[in-house]
Amino acid sequence: MSDQKLRSAAPIAARRQGARADTRPQQVDRASESPVSLKKLNGLAGYLIRQAQLWVFEDFNATLGPLQLRPVHFSILTIVAENPGLSQMALSQVLGVVRSALVPMLDGLESRGLLDRTPSKTDRRSHALYLTSDGKALLERAEALVQEHEKRLMKKVGAGGHKQLLQILAAFGKQP
Repeated sequence: MSDQKLRSAAPIAARRQGARADTRPQQVDRASESPVSLKKLNGLAGYLIRQAQLWVFEDFNATLGPLQLRPVHFSILTIVAENPGLSQMALSQVLGVVRSALVPMLDGLESRGLLDRTPSKTDRRSHALYLTSDGKALLERAEALVQEHEKRLMKKVGAGGHKQLLQILAAFGKQP
């Protein structure tokens, strides 16, 4: 393209960009204005449950972080402790986790010496799950930390609110 054409094309491109910029909605800088309204969202149970879940998970993860346990690991150890000899399939079902996702978690707990998988006495294709003595000891430490977490939650919602919250959330765990 010649210099003449380049010079005449540049203002056209600038005008096109300017025209596009003029048609866009005006952006409002709210940094110095009032807080963002969440009025509609705060009226939706799903939104509030999600906000509560974010707080609970953040606090729970920070609580169990020093023990290198995630919430699902705590759940696995707790369920196996209450149900020694439970099958992987039953654990998968009660947690709502597909077996292919559960197996690596069990592998990790087993490699840490917290869990034993032994062949089932009744089904050769199945494994029974048991906590080791190290698993029981770690779970005991985790349970003490989790009680501190629950106290922080109770402080947020009050003792009566905590009891009510447990009753309401328990309804979601029941089969229809």
